Amino acid sequence: MRNYAQDGVPWLVAHRGARDEAPENTRSAFDRALAYPIDGIELDVQMSADAVPVIYHDATLWRIMRRRRRVAKMTAPQLAELDWGRWFHADFTGEPLLTLEQTLSRFATRTRLLIEIKALPKVDNHRLTHQVVAQLANLPHGTPPANIFVLCFDLALLRLAHGLAPQWRYVYNVPGRQPETVLRLADKEVDFLWAIDVPIGRLSQRLVDWAADRNLRVCTYSCNTAAQVQKALGLGVDAILTDRPGWLTGYLGRQRG
Repeated sequence: MRNYAQDGVPWLVAHRGARDEAPENTRSAFDRALAYPIDGIELDVQMSADAVPVIYHDATLWRIMRRRRRVAKMTAPQLAELDWGRWFHADFTGEPLLTLEQTLSRFATRTRLLIEIKALPKVDNHRLTHQVVAQLANLPHGTPPANIFVLCFDLALLRLAHGLAPQWRYVYNVPGRQPETVLRLADKEVDFLWAIDVPIGRLSQRLVDWAADRNLRVCTYSCNTAAQVQKALGLGVDAILTDRPGWLTGYLGRQRG
């Protein structure tokens, strides 16, 4: 079942890009992450008011402009007028919004993409799921199919996406507050999954064993300290998500091949 990188450690995945060095979920964060010998990038997708999938984590714009305006209430052109980098540092002033289409065009042929469908309240998440699947049907020429993973905290949305596009790999983001609720799921409820993704603070041997019994891989997030990484390695996970890809690749002695 294990699918390690060539150097014998789990896949190392940049969580929202190199978000310790650049504004998360932006082109700069993804480019910086790829400057390191990583195995993939995790990113968040939600939908604008005019049904364009855009790359951003939070439901509101508080992080970038200190306003509670919801992303879902603004059109893609309106969102594109905003500065997506200055909140992080003046060096990133003028950072543009990324859409899913732009992200796939720029990065899908370069690395694995772990695309999380943000299941937010008061949003048409079914429409978002359909939009994401539709855009994945038009990947850039030369994209390895194994580069695409779809993640979500909503198991029903993942099953919907799988029904529309079974060729991709699907990862269930296990709820962090009560991760062991996954143990009560029937096998038929998870038989389409490729992996589960569990917060490192909640990851346990019991969860790892449950996944192994069902031939599911195990991912964990966000490992930003030596203690967290050692716990992940000790439990034999298949992918480690980190906010600090430069630090993690250095800590593990990963060299660019």
